[in-house]
Amino acid sequence: MLNSITPDLFINDPYSIFNTARENNPVLFGNFLNSTGWLITGYKEAEFVLKDPRFIKEGRKLFPPEALATFSERVMPAIALTRNMMLFRDAPDHTRLRNLVNKAFTPKMVERLRPAIEDISSYLLTARKGQSQHELIRDFSYLLPVFVITELLGVPKEDRELFRKWSDAFIKFIDFNTTMDDLESVSDDLKEASNYFRELISKKRITPQEDLLSGLIQAEANGDNLNEDEMIATCLLLLVAGHETTVNLITNAYYLLLTHPEQLKLVQEDRSLISNVVEETLRFEPPVLMTSRWVAEDMELAGQQLKKGQIAFISLAGANRDPLVNADPNSFNILRESIKHLSFASGPHFCLGAPLARLEGIIALEKLVECFANPRLLEKPVWRKNFAFRGFEALHFEAETR
Repeated sequence: MLNSITPDLFINDPYSIFNTARENNPVLFGNFLNSTGWLITGYKEAEFVLKDPRFIKEGRKLFPPEALATFSERVMPAIALTRNMMLFRDAPDHTRLRNLVNKAFTPKMVERLRPAIEDISSYLLTARKGQSQHELIRDFSYLLPVFVITELLGVPKEDRELFRKWSDAFIKFIDFNTTMDDLESVSDDLKEASNYFRELISKKRITPQEDLLSGLIQAEANGDNLNEDEMIATCLLLLVAGHETTVNLITNAYYLLLTHPEQLKLVQEDRSLISNVVEETLRFEPPVLMTSRWVAEDMELAGQQLKKGQIAFISLAGANRDPLVNADPNSFNILRESIKHLSFASGPHFCLGAPLARLEGIIALEKLVECFANPRLLEKPVWRKNFAFRGFEALHFEAETR
């Protein structure tokens, strides 16, 4: 059944595909989005793959050089950039990089951002006073995370607008349906981002401040430290991971409240439910649909024989709707007593920014519920044409502002 999936079908309704696949087998082999491999949609199976070291990120280690894809000179710097990101590394390199970033990206640093997140949210929504029609992404949910991540990294405010182009380029570069032409088209943007961060790092070396980038420069563990290329890659990764996914989380959550007015009313009456809204959104309509791993050795999983060198697409969104772990999984319900999801992944690659994403999501929704009275959608939103990420092109609604 995987062979008949078209890109438009996947973008508009990935959950029907994931549910049908899971009913066949939670670990299913086929041609999926122009790749042949395993689609994993069961919660137990997905969690197993995310935690088991026999599933790896660095697939190039499994093949002889002549079997690997070749890239043009224009694309190679961007390839090198992504290979320095901990997202695409395995132990021991991943462990080393993550430990060093952890030293700078501390819970204390995240909590220190709370007043800034509240102030930025209030500032953005104050600008909507007197307006009756709104576009959530343009007016709020894109701006909040980009303001926060630039604040966290220590990027000058005047450079924020550069980030949208670089973030879009990176997402296109790593998406599951990316073509060689796509890689060529965005490589210059990634080179520009790399050069920008290289220059910013030079400035922070001379004048360090209380920000994450200064912390990365100073971070040391067992006499080790991030080299400049790793630091640049980490900055770009944090930019995208800390921005793109949070845009989707905030927008998807508000969309779900707008399309479930009875649950919006519950939240208006009891703001303590907002953390449940965030978790149920992460489960039901997560910012990231899928991730991937390479099979590093032959093994059996869910009665299937996986072979070394095959690719596994782990459907985080499909696992979240596994009826074995979440009752009535295809219903959005903020009153669930137990919400299980893998939207921040699991195992060694569990999302480093999960506490920040949750904090931004909760504060953003508190402010949106407080600001807008009688909100309603003006049109059905259009999903962006991404296969790994799940978010809208725009979200138009009308509401009175308080």
